[in-house]
Amino acid sequence: MSTTLAEELALRACAIQDLPTAVATRARHALLDWFAVTLAGAGEPVARCATAALGNDSPGPVSLIGQGRTVQPMAAALINGCAAHALDYDDTIPPMMGHPTAPIAAALLAEAQARGATGRSVLTAYVAGVEVACRVGLFLGVSHYLRGFHATGTVGALGAAAAVAHLLHTSPATMAHALCLAAAEASGLKIMFGTMGKPFQAGHAALNGLVAARLAHGGLTAHLEALEGPQGLGATHSDRHDVTAALADPAEPYVMQLLFKFHAACHLTHSSIEALLALRAETPFDTADVAEVQLAVTPQHLKVCAIEEPRTGLEGKFSLKHTAALCLAGKPTDERGFTAAMIAQMAPWRTLVHLQVDQEAATALPMATVVRVRLNAGRVLERCVDVGRPLASLDAEEQRLKAKFTGLVEPVLGPAASAALLQQVLNWEQLDSAGKPLETAQALSLARQQTA
Repeated sequence: MSTTLAEELALRACAIQDLPTAVATRARHALLDWFAVTLAGAGEPVARCATAALGNDSPGPVSLIGQGRTVQPMAAALINGCAAHALDYDDTIPPMMGHPTAPIAAALLAEAQARGATGRSVLTAYVAGVEVACRVGLFLGVSHYLRGFHATGTVGALGAAAAVAHLLHTSPATMAHALCLAAAEASGLKIMFGTMGKPFQAGHAALNGLVAARLAHGGLTAHLEALEGPQGLGATHSDRHDVTAALADPAEPYVMQLLFKFHAACHLTHSSIEALLALRAETPFDTADVAEVQLAVTPQHLKVCAIEEPRTGLEGKFSLKHTAALCLAGKPTDERGFTAAMIAQMAPWRTLVHLQVDQEAATALPMATVVRVRLNAGRVLERCVDVGRPLASLDAEEQRLKAKFTGLVEPVLGPAASAALLQQVLNWEQLDSAGKPLETAQALSLARQQTA
């Protein structure tokens, strides 16, 4: 390779221009999901804390989602990024091993609203950001995550930098410097899982990416071997980084690998949730009928979402036992399932759930779970589910995302305002200013607050 990895990634990202219909649709779905989780997350403690700390520094042109106020772009990137990840309900993508849209969209939309960018240019820049995040994730490999790094915070910063640089119409050379500056700021620790520190890392990645792109656009340069060079990101953040993996061509655009969450918990809990819901639908049973539930999971599950006895709703999102207990008891797996009251209520049902390692699945289906429900009558119900694949139908995906949007946004804005914002986001490509949905959400939130 005659050029550095950052330069190669920048060349490819800048070349992304006219989006195929399916790619544009998936990108629009990602922004629809981002608005839903960000509006719902705006009232969470992490977003309130960030707003209290940074939201009053100086007024600006960018909306704080769900808060009825405007701030400077950098404050908006951090605060909206925190809100987007506050519920741990935002999308994920396997090559990155993290949540791409929370940091990428928070940074990108802050810059877009400040500059009056079009909806179409935002979609294209978003796809470029996801592409870079996935390629950097593949470059760092699974060891990055296993060593304890939170890829949403680390890799997400580079994706955000690429997206903003693309929106700014930078040259590939300038975008390469933006990526290297973002690499210098890449941070995020998995020890924060189950605390407000986890969504803060998504907001921090958005801020880092925005700052890196703006600085590079203004002429600030960096070491162009910051990714693969000695003491670069790969050497410090991975046991075995792989340039070849980063530059390999995928079978389809990376954005088509996005996975949307339809339960308000860690994505690694979703396979067991879907399996239990399917078993209950096929063979209705009551909790009194259950003797034991076995969840056969990968070793990775045990490192991420195996909190034995969660004490808070945030910890419950990272507890396979709690999410399984919700399904056994017929309780919702949206935000209602992760309150302090529900954590206490599910304690007896969590004792029925036992985890075991399925080493074979760790290689073949890293997000899969085999669920076995042993009934008191002796019958064993079994189901294996893998949520590591996107829905095959974009139409079906859109219907589920619209239902998720309505469920999350109606309590914040009310039915009529929620429906109006939904239609605006669904028509994203036609927006002459990508800031319109943010302005709409801000105005609707302010009106809601004034009439409350």
